[in-house]
Amino acid sequence: MTYRYGLKWNVRRGHPVEEIDEVTARDRFQVGPQFSVSRVTQGRTVPDYTLSMQPGGAQLRVLKYDPEGSIAEIFDYSERDGRGGLFMHGYATYVYPDDEIGPRTLSQSVAHKSWVFREDGTATCREVVKPVPDARISEYRGLDVSGHWRSRPEFGDWDSFGDHPEPGGIP
Repeated sequence: MTYRYGLKWNVRRGHPVEEIDEVTARDRFQVGPQFSVSRVTQGRTVPDYTLSMQPGGAQLRVLKYDPEGSIAEIFDYSERDGRGGLFMHGYATYVYPDDEIGPRTLSQSVAHKSWVFREDGTATCREVVKPVPDARISEYRGLDVSGHWRSRPEFGDWDSFGDHPEPGGIP
């Protein structure tokens, strides 16, 4: 496996945008600006995952891909009120047409479902199925979001988020 660093992953070209080396990525992890790391298994052009993060991992987005290279899931984490960890406040999943013509953009999805979680145990879920003009929005209360907390990553500890981004309790 190879870890490739840059601004973000370009799924159509199969490499990071503005690729940087590990030394530069380590500097950015300490002082910024934002960067990403993608794990690529040898012989594949689609990453296993991409992590996009702010310095020190204070905000982190995990992108998971389908076999064609389209973004299938997004997990968003950020620091909250100095508690020392990251809270998973956002989750989204995307569905694409079955014609297998290569990677698609998020706007080319045929359906998606996105969640916004709050520390108080409330959440909002938005479901969109195209071409239905209206989204279905559901509100939830009393959710156990204790499993949404994670420790901030250390530099190089990418697999702990990339392989297992999901917290406990996603409905």
